[in-house]
Amino acid sequence: MRPETKASTLSIGARLTLFYCLAILLATGVFASVAYWRLQENFAAEHARFLEAKVAELKEDLADGHGNPHALLSEIAKETAGTRLRQYEARVLSGAGVLGETPGMGAELSSSAFPARGSPQEAVSHIKSVSIRHHHYLLASVALTGTSDAKELDLQIAFDVTRDAALLEAFRRVMILTFLVLAPVLVLAGLWISARGLAPLRRIADAAKAVTPLRLAERISMAPPWPRELADLVTVFNAMLARLEEAFGRLSRFSADLAHELRTPLGNLIGEIEVSLRRPRTADEYRATLESGLEECHRISALIENLLFLARAEHAEVTLHRERVDVRTICDQAIARLTATANVRDVRVCPEGDADVKADSVLLSQAVTNLLSNAIRHSPDGTAVRIRVHKAEDGAASIAVHNGGAPIAPEHLPHLFDRFYRIDPARSHGAGQGTGLGLSIVQSIMVLHGGSVTIESAGGTGTTVTLFFPTDGMQNNT
Repeated sequence: MRPETKASTLSIGARLTLFYCLAILLATGVFASVAYWRLQENFAAEHARFLEAKVAELKEDLADGHGNPHALLSEIAKETAGTRLRQYEARVLSGAGVLGETPGMGAELSSSAFPARGSPQEAVSHIKSVSIRHHHYLLASVALTGTSDAKELDLQIAFDVTRDAALLEAFRRVMILTFLVLAPVLVLAGLWISARGLAPLRRIADAAKAVTPLRLAERISMAPPWPRELADLVTVFNAMLARLEEAFGRLSRFSADLAHELRTPLGNLIGEIEVSLRRPRTADEYRATLESGLEECHRISALIENLLFLARAEHAEVTLHRERVDVRTICDQAIARLTATANVRDVRVCPEGDADVKADSVLLSQAVTNLLSNAIRHSPDGTAVRIRVHKAEDGAASIAVHNGGAPIAPEHLPHLFDRFYRIDPARSHGAGQGTGLGLSIVQSIMVLHGGSVTIESAGGTGTTVTLFFPTDGMQNNT
């Protein structure tokens, strides 16, 4: 034997919580990432615009000084000297070396840290980001046109973006902290939400636990109103319980009826044997006892055969051999088998109509024989039993067996197809009484053929049992 393996699966509540948390965290992460990216892009664009504007401004200052670099240095010194919170720092170089720079700039930002310069016609073409001693700078180099003795001038400008970088860093930290705090909060909220959402399912489970073989009448209350998704489930569950209760009731009745049906012939058989053994008997007496016992054995055998057929029919173990069957021929054969029984009661059997159906001839013959036997048994002496075979225009067929006996009370009609059901409460085994399985067998045969059977009884007109065959089982006469 292979060892059993237990598959560890998450509960519905855990899955809902997991999906809920992942969805919220994913949405929050996407929103935060987009917000951070847009903030970073806005800062970068503003920084680039500032550098371009400042370079353009310094070029104008140089032009206003007629290309004299000292005029440019003077303007830079005015804007950057005297405060430690400078927006920018600048350095002017020529071929001879550094002409001037913001005070203290050389200590942190050497000339080699800046990118290569572009042409004088270009704006800020290359921007380099560096971090020095907890400060963040954007570095750029621009070529300037100076006087005749200093034609080649380089402007190195450093933009301090420390506060903006700190803001981005703080934003990142807040995002990380938010996720660390949000995750457990979401888990707790998800567990609470799933617990509230799955509470109706627990109510259904509790109701199901209350259902036992002794408490099949239990039902799930529809009040208070169930969620729309579970209302149908509760209705279906209650319908299933109703079917189970009905099935258990039928099984209990069937068991009691079966015990009764078997007990009577067995009791008769045992009683006759015991009586015959009390004292010596003649050969004729022993023969009579054996004949009576054989009759009871035949009754038991017929009962068992009928029960086995019903059991196989319910479990779809009966194989149908469908073929084209002439219904009138089947009816004539059933009439021939029951002629002796009908003659004893002086009952005439009158067939009418004709039709062809695609059916199992053996089972169809059994169904017609059962109906005809019941009709003869319950017909008054000297009356007629009519068998009407009809073919509808749509191809469906029907077989109706009618007798003119006493009408059946309406309260008995729904139960006539139940096993062992008899209108006579005494359920006598006297002459002419059957096993109480004939109509049940007929119904099972019609279900196997995809058809149906109905029974009608009204005062003064007798009783009619009708077999209906569906359209797809019909074949037209040729």
